[in-house]
Amino acid sequence: MKPYSLLIADIHLQPQASHPINQEFVQFLHKEAPKADALYILGDLFEMWVGDDIGLTQYANIIQQFKALTQQGVPVYLLYGNRDFLMRNAFWQATGIQPLKDIQTITLYNNEYLVLHGDTLCTDDKAYQKMRRFLRNKIITWLFLHLPQARRLAIGNKMRQNSKTYSQKKPPAIMDVNPQAVFTLFKQYPTIQHMIHGHTHRPDHHTLQAEHSTLHRWVLGDWQAPQTPYAQIIKISKSGPERINY
Repeated sequence: MKPYSLLIADIHLQPQASHPINQEFVQFLHKEAPKADALYILGDLFEMWVGDDIGLTQYANIIQQFKALTQQGVPVYLLYGNRDFLMRNAFWQATGIQPLKDIQTITLYNNEYLVLHGDTLCTDDKAYQKMRRFLRNKIITWLFLHLPQARRLAIGNKMRQNSKTYSQKKPPAIMDVNPQAVFTLFKQYPTIQHMIHGHTHRPDHHTLQAEHSTLHRWVLGDWQAPQTPYAQIIKISKSGPERINY
């Protein structure tokens, strides 16, 4: 079998271990991930993460599965999403997962790829970008993580509900990427022709014509629920990216 790496995003694991998405993801980590050279998770692994002291207990089974996978020698890399950007040292140590920058270049099988969560490309959603800057402020995150557990959980649940309500009211186009933002990011990495991200829950392969080349934007799908979890993931080998229905 030829070597390959797997890229996933937007799993949105739930606090309830019995949730169908959680159960299917455990099977994925047990059966599919060990076959890969590496696993890349491009944000929103968890529906909510409000501190290592809470998350490591809420998602204990998933944490154990990650530890087993990394101890088998399969590297796992993760970058923050918009729902789970508060993992800290205890998480990385407990799982063996390696953190990535918000926007990261990776080299797989002699080809370069640009990976990111994707929310920073949705520049038409001004309110979201403003809130993102506020929540990622180091002082704000420090203050939040020092609140009592019950208070953090209450705030997290409230923000989840507000996000759902807000998203239902927004025009769909606002929640997608801005084409100019995509071109601008590509220009910052002139040697890269492939960008991979999640966040929008609109899996697809887009091609863009640049001055001297064709650029590719690959969008990962979310893991759907509740009855039948289903996702579109990306498999990268020497022949390049391939979209897979999982």
